[in-house]
Amino acid sequence: MASLYLIRHAEPEITGVLLGQLDPPLSAAGREQAAALAVIQVEAAWTSPLLRARQTAALIGTRNLREIPDLREIDHGQWTGKTWAEIETVWPDLAARKSSDWLGITAPGGETWAGFLQRVGTAWTTIRQGPAPAAVIGHQGVNAALMFLIASRNPLGFRQEYGEVIQVEYD
Repeated sequence: MASLYLIRHAEPEITGVLLGQLDPPLSAAGREQAAALAVIQVEAAWTSPLLRARQTAALIGTRNLREIPDLREIDHGQWTGKTWAEIETVWPDLAARKSSDWLGITAPGGETWAGFLQRVGTAWTTIRQGPAPAAVIGHQGVNAALMFLIASRNPLGFRQEYGEVIQVEYD
């Protein structure tokens, strides 16, 4: 069995909205959260290309830091940067449908769950080739998708706080 540390990036400067592929840096609190991750020692760390993930990943204990474009967060299209209240105001019918079928309904101009899962699956194929132990510094959606791919965990029930580390074993 190999160990993988799934790490959600530390707190970004912008919170309370669907960030998706917006690219804010870490907040001051986020930089403190990320500094606490220096105790993690791995053979490789794989990171999203988004700044909040790269800034978090820079503090992981490894000399082998690799960026994987397929680890970027899901694209929320026109909902990017919006609060849920704004989305419900502008797209009330679509927001209601999304609430009842989160994985099946896509934001206008956004990425489908199936497409996102396929993209994250491509990254997972690379990561599982090693070396191990390894860390992935990603996003809520990315890490939910990885937990689904690794352990068949329901992505709708997956929650991870900023800077939180979840260790998972895989074959």
